[in-house]
Amino acid sequence: MQVPNGAVYKFLMSVDVRGSGSLSHGAKLRMRRDVYELTDRSFRAVGVGSAQMHREDRGDGFIAALDARVPPAHLIGPWLAEVHQGLRPLNEERSRPLGLRVALHVGPVEEDDNGLAGEAMDLVCRLADAAVTRAVLERSGRDLVCVASERLYQDVIRHGGRFIEPSAYRSASLTLKEGPALAWFHVPGEPRPVVPGDEGFAPDRTAGAVGTDESQVRGEPEPVDPADPVGPADPADSTGVPGRGVTERRERPAPVGTGADGTPSRAGRKEAVRVPHRGGDPDGEPGAHFDIDVAEGDNFVITDSVVRGGHFGRRVSRGPRDGDGGAR
Repeated sequence: MQVPNGAVYKFLMSVDVRGSGSLSHGAKLRMRRDVYELTDRSFRAVGVGSAQMHREDRGDGFIAALDARVPPAHLIGPWLAEVHQGLRPLNEERSRPLGLRVALHVGPVEEDDNGLAGEAMDLVCRLADAAVTRAVLERSGRDLVCVASERLYQDVIRHGGRFIEPSAYRSASLTLKEGPALAWFHVPGEPRPVVPGDEGFAPDRTAGAVGTDESQVRGEPEPVDPADPVGPADPADSTGVPGRGVTERRERPAPVGTGADGTPSRAGRKEAVRVPHRGGDPDGEPGAHFDIDVAEGDNFVITDSVVRGGHFGRRVSRGPRDGDGGAR
C-alpha cells in the first residue's frame, strides 16, 4: 500500500452496534448514549484522553484514529477488556442487549476539514461491517466481537501481552469490496471463537451484511447420503435460515394425466421433500420428510410427514457464561 505524502500512521478502530436499524427513535438515542459512555469510560481506564484521538460519529457507532504515542497493546488488551466487562452490567439493565462489533487496524490516514480518509480507514470500516464479522458475533451468542486486521495481528497480537491471548484469535477469509482479505476474530469470554469453515457454523439469518459474499456465512450444503438417491440441493429451495437446512426435492415416477383442455396435467405427480438439518442429530437423520401429492393447478396435499428432533423453531438455552447470573 502506497503511503500518501500527508498521511500519518495511527491506531484505527470502528465500532458498530448490532441491529441498530430496527431500533425506534428513542431506543437509538439511548443506544448512542450507552455506547459513548461505555467506550469513554474504557478509554479513561487505560489513560487515553480525548486529546489523543480523533473520533467521528456514525449514527450507530463511531470511527476513531488514536495518536501513535498510544501503545496499540493498551487498546487491544486492557481497553477491549474494559469494554467487555462494562457491557455486562449495562446489558442487565436493557430489555434488548447492546451488541458491539469492534474492528481494529493500524495504518496511514489523512485528516482534513471533513474528517479521516485513506485506504487504512476504509479497511477498518469494512471489517466491522463484514458479513463474517456479523455472523461470528451472532454465532457466539455473546455481545461483543473484535475483528483485527492481518497486519495488526502480525505486528502486535501474535506476540501477546496483558489481556492479549493470541490463541483466542481465529483467522477467516473475507471478500470485501476491494477484494479478498484475511482477518482475525476474537470473542471476549470465549477461548476460541467459531468461524466460517468450522463444522456446525450456522449463523442467525440476521447475520447477512452488505459488501461480503453471503456464501461465507451460509456454509456448505448438507452432504447427501449416497444410499438415498436425492438430487442435488436447489438453492431456490433453501429454508431461508443460513446453514440450518437446505430443501432437497425428488420426484417419484408417476403417470401424467391430461386436463379438461387436453393439455398435460400435473395431477398425480408425487414429490418427496427432505429438509436436512445442521445440528448434530446423533442418528444423522434429516430434520423433516414430507410426501406430497400434486393435484390440479398449484394445489397439493401432504400425505405423509415426519419431523425428527424438533428442529423447527427450536430455541437453544445456554448455560451460565463466565460470571453471568445465568443463561440469556
